[in-house]
Formats: sequence, C-alpha cells, structure tokens
Amino acid sequence: MALNSNQVKSLQPGVHADGGGLYLVVRESGDRAWAFRFTDLDGKRAQIEFAKIGDRDSAAGDVLTLSSARNKAREYKVALKRDGVDPRVKKRATTQGGKTFKEFAEEQYPGWCKGLSQEEEKQWARSIRDIPSLHDLKVHEITTEHVLEALKPIWSVKPVTASRTRQRIERLMDAAKALKFRTGENPAAWRGNLKHLLPSPRKLHRKKGHRSAPYAKMPQMMTGLRYDGGVAARCVEIGILTVARSQEIRLMEWDELDFQATTWMVPAEKMKIKGELESKPHLVPLSDQAIEIIRSMPRTGKYVFPSDHAETHQPFRANALVGTIERTGIKSTMHGCRTSFRNWGADNKNHNFRREVLEFCLSHRIGDEAELSYWDSEMIARRREALQAWADFIKPRTNTSGEQSPEKKWPKLKLVA
Repeated sequence: MALNSNQVKSLQPGVHADGGGLYLVVRESGDRAWAFRFTDLDGKRAQIEFAKIGDRDSAAGDVLTLSSARNKAREYKVALKRDGVDPRVKKRATTQGGKTFKEFAEEQYPGWCKGLSQEEEKQWARSIRDIPSLHDLKVHEITTEHVLEALKPIWSVKPVTASRTRQRIERLMDAAKALKFRTGENPAAWRGNLKHLLPSPRKLHRKKGHRSAPYAKMPQMMTGLRYDGGVAARCVEIGILTVARSQEIRLMEWDELDFQATTWMVPAEKMKIKGELESKPHLVPLSDQAIEIIRSMPRTGKYVFPSDHAETHQPFRANALVGTIERTGIKSTMHGCRTSFRNWGADNKNHNFRREVLEFCLSHRIGDEAELSYWDSEMIARRREALQAWADFIKPRTNTSGEQSPEKKWPKLKLVA
C-alpha cells in the first residue's frame, strides 16, 4: 500500500515500499531516506538513495515532499524504460553536471599514452578532433546514433583512420562505464552494433603493398647511402641492415643497445601496435656492419639517430627516411626494404634459411596460438646468421687494404636434444 505523510515520519526501522519502485529506508539511527529500486540495463537488481527526508527539492527549492519523491522515482523509471538511462547515471549527472565527451577524453587518453611513442598521443588528439559532433554531448547521453553521425563523414574518405577513431571512442565509452559515468551497451562497439550499420573498413581500403626494390638493387641503394653524409642516411642503413620498421629504427635509443652481446632490444611499446609480437619486446642481433655504423654516431642525447633539422633533440619523421632512400635513385620505402630482405631470404640457395627464421627477423608472428604457446625460442643464433648474410650481401665488409673481406664464418652451434 502507498505510504502517507504521517507514516513517512513515524515508521520503524526497515525498508518500506510506496509503489512504483519508490521505498522509504529507515535506519536504526533514525535517519530516513528515499530510495529507488530497479532492474538495470544488464538485468541486475539495483538501488539508489536519491534524497534524505528533509532535503530540499533542487527544482522547487522547498522541502522534498512525498509527492516530490514519487515524481523523482517516476522520472527515473521513464528515463530507464524510454531512454535507456540508468538512474545512477542520471542522478550523478544531475548532482555533478556530467562530463562532456571531449572533457572526458582529454582527461583519459594522455594517461593511456604514457610509455608509448610520442605519435600515439598526437593520433588520439587527431581522432578526437575528427568527431566534433560528440564534443559537447554528455558521456552518459551518447548513443549509437550519435557515434554513427560522428563517423559517417570520415568513414568512406579515410577508412583506416576512421576505424581507429571508432576503436578509441569504444575504449572511452568502456572507461566511462567502468567509472560509473554511464551504463548499458557500448554505443561504439563494432560486433552486433556498428558492423550492421557501416561498411567494412577492410573492403573500403584495399591495402596496397609497400613499394619495394628488387633485392638485387639493394647493394646499389646501400652504396648511394654511403655517399650521403646525413644522419638520416645512417638511420636508413641501420633500418635496412636490421630489417626493422621505420618507427622502431627512428626511435632507437642508446640504452636499448648491448655492444658486448651485439644486440638491440626493441621495447614492446615501440613495436607494431596490433597483430605482431605486441605483447613483448623484440631482441635484434646486430651484424658487424650495423655495429660499425652505430659506433660511428656521436652520443648527443638518448636517440641514436637524432634529427639534424630539429632545434631540439628528437627523432626523424618517417618522411625523412623515405626522402633519403629516393635520393639514392632506387624506388622503395623503409617497409619495402623489409620485403626485399624477405624475397632475398626465400631465394637464397647458399644458406637455405628456414621460413620461421626469416619471419622472426621481421618480428612477425609464426604459427597459430596453439603453436605459439609451445614456442619461446628467440632463435638468436639463426637470426644472427641470416642478418649477417644479408649485411654481407648488401654492404660487403672490407679489410684494412680496402679489399672485400671474405664472409665471416660463425661457429656452428651444437644442438642439444
């Protein structure tokens, strides 16, 4: 039965129903509060206390009456059923004003980017800038329709960038839910949601292979680089010798090098973000030619190859390396040089390198998850042999007289069963 105003003041400790989800909570201390009980969007039973007896109604300014409490419970119920807004979120938005999407994003992503490359934070900022229609919306108000409206202008124009922007919106919405700023399904989720409303980004963006030179021309490219005195040319040389990705080689730091072991440890945060060995660092064995070039670099800061065009100590941009390659007269990209190495390794009959060794040199995943769970070998000796053979092919070593030295013979490993 519905309560009356006298019962509100006189009922004994306990939880007393008024109807429509409204309850009067009376504590042993004598404190009395209004509560609303409901089933949330995840199907779980929940309760919020939204006012104490004697509180003032924020709208009317008068003391909150039984009638006002019923109206508040009715508002929560309508918002839940019609708009899918959790009463807890609605209460928080009413009391705190709620956060806009832009405010929330700018609070969150800088912390997520700590320890990652400098480009990561810039990419987050660009993603947020690309979706202005979400900026002023409260986090708890954002629906799938809002996300769809924000993504449509860029989805077909730049599908790869738009897909990454969607992923970032999804992460922000997940964070908002974890922090109780919103509830319910993620409006930016792909599966079972936007997948049925937007064309696949893979179909919109047919990936083209990186421009690469035939491996027979790689010695010519290295000769051209040798006559280029710039720091960028040394960076490109090491990138080709180690078959590393542009980001990894541009951000190489002195602390990552072990001259005694002749290895370079690429931290996990500098590896390719998705798909390949993203969960652990990558150890790169360095050839004699690579060590010689690295030792020739002056140690002026943390980066081995700092930009010689920037005012402060910072790495090169990716375009600087591409421009350096173009000056050699050979058409290729840094990533294309990795393709040249892979083709050379596959065709090399003198060494007959195993596929797994070549793929590991490129820091690619090998096999499925089941196979990877049993495979923890770094194959350092085998990869060192492959990278040294590659270095001898594209940049033959010379002795003190200037003549080409015979290929260094690495000691054979004794395999232990």
